Amino acid sequence: MKRQPTDLLRARLLALFLLSLGAVYGSILAWKPDRAASLLFLLWPPLLLGAATLAGAAIHERLAGLVDANVRGRVRAAAGVAYGAVLLLLGLGLLVGHRAAGERGLVVLHALQAIFLLLAGFGRGHLGTLVNAFALTLASIMAGGAGAAVSATLMGGLLPVFLVADHAARKLTEHPVESLPPAGPILARGALQGLMVSAALAVFFAVVPPAPYARLARAASVTIPPDKLAGLIGNLLFLAVASAIAFYLALRLGGSSTTSDEEVKLVAHVPARRRSQALASPSPVDATPSEKPWSVRVVKLYCRTTQQLARLGRRRRSFQTPREYAATLAPAGPALELTELFSRARYGREELSESDYERASRVSREILDHYRGRS
Repeated sequence: MKRQPTDLLRARLLALFLLSLGAVYGSILAWKPDRAASLLFLLWPPLLLGAATLAGAAIHERLAGLVDANVRGRVRAAAGVAYGAVLLLLGLGLLVGHRAAGERGLVVLHALQAIFLLLAGFGRGHLGTLVNAFALTLASIMAGGAGAAVSATLMGGLLPVFLVADHAARKLTEHPVESLPPAGPILARGALQGLMVSAALAVFFAVVPPAPYARLARAASVTIPPDKLAGLIGNLLFLAVASAIAFYLALRLGGSSTTSDEEVKLVAHVPARRRSQALASPSPVDATPSEKPWSVRVVKLYCRTTQQLARLGRRRRSFQTPREYAATLAPAGPALELTELFSRARYGREELSESDYERASRVSREILDHYRGRS
């Protein structure tokens, strides 16, 4: 039976969280080193970013289903323009050497990092988070010092882990298989690549310490003594590891990535599709109907519909029941009707009729046409 690559999905979200944490920590070290030793500095980034990521994993899919696809597209476009304006203003401020403007811009980017993680949810919307983390890292590099080295090294080490987990998770989600490959070797390959990159960057920064952009250099800039800096970086690494463990346990215990019994029952009758096979479109006539009663055909139709919806960005989460999943879809009426027909076919005792199958095919097409932009 088909199962979601939950270990890879968790690893992808964990890498995204740690990448964001490293970018925020590095920017504070680079721009506000005098605040780096405070307890508030140590605690607020993992608490805020972790809470935002977990909240996004829990509510994003439900909220997304309440808004029309065209409205979501316009909102994304407007948000993209606004975010581009923020980056442009911050970049201009840094280039002209306006340090106060850069510090205020970093506060905005810190808040946006949490917002992007909130929107990322579980398995979607990672681009904004990555772009904002890169912006924070570039700002840290312009400020120079230990913060620039920490930020660039962490970014270089965690990005390969995220990319490897993201690539494998996307492939296995888009092309489900009956037997999932073990996640350990895949993640180990990404971790090895990240370790090599971070080691190379650490050696480079040890030989060539990152100097600040000339126009941003201050005569009376605040620095941290080397002995205190080593202890601070050690504390940050310890806290990052502890945060990663707590975050991973929250994902597992929260149930957002475990395959439920309901999902196992859902796909039990449907053979896994080979990677080379295209998704079948809902059709009113199946081959060999004498071997496929109408109830079984409705179940298969429902599964094909959910597969195509996943390709259109409306993947059913493993913790969602069919009715909970239907509540995130639009149009609401056809989604509920298809779910009711599926429930009758899968769990009811009475055999469905040909007219029931035709109804299911009709509402399935309405739902798919809506997300393809044909409604």
